[in-house]
Amino acid sequence: MKIKIFSRVFLFNFLFVANVYAAPADDLSTLLNSVRTMRASFTQTVYDNHGKVAQISKGQMALQRPGKFRWEVKKPIPQTVIANESRLWIYDPDLQQVTIRSLKKAAGDTPALLLSHVGVVLDNDYNVKTLKSSNNLRWFALLPKKSDNMFAVIQMGFTNNEIREMRLQDHLGHTTAIKFFNSKMNVVLSSSLFIFTPPANVDVIDETRRR
Repeated sequence: MKIKIFSRVFLFNFLFVANVYAAPADDLSTLLNSVRTMRASFTQTVYDNHGKVAQISKGQMALQRPGKFRWEVKKPIPQTVIANESRLWIYDPDLQQVTIRSLKKAAGDTPALLLSHVGVVLDNDYNVKTLKSSNNLRWFALLPKKSDNMFAVIQMGFTNNEIREMRLQDHLGHTTAIKFFNSKMNVVLSSSLFIFTPPANVDVIDETRRR
């Protein structure tokens, strides 16, 4: 069965407001808020519940806060995910299909959106803890407070105040590890990165029209 990249991850949830009583949440919020824009390459490795590699994918991402995000998988299965303020576009070329979702509804299933700052009040939606540093990374663990969240644990690793890794564990024990490299922070990005026009002759499924 083909693993759909976006359902495992992505895309980084966009409105981080931490309160004064939760120091780890304050620290994480400060780190995330220091990034206005980001562009990077990534590798994403999905492990099954026995720790065996199920899939490795590679691609590029970009974000501009608030509310704009692009996650493009180049191989092995191309997929483009674009968030622009209130909508999330998921384009699967192999299926000739585009799915449009509400960002707020998609936030819990797309923790990569955490980086672009939409749909989440950090200390309301997560219990945030600091973890022991490893591999020269400063780690945070986010434990969702809502039982319907797709992921049981989200971990984020930083060095020099820049995000380097994310680890996502679902309720079945599958883990997705994302590593960022060739990162560029707070640079000017083209607005075209966050605009999506469906190609001709593809099916468009607009979930925002459903009640």
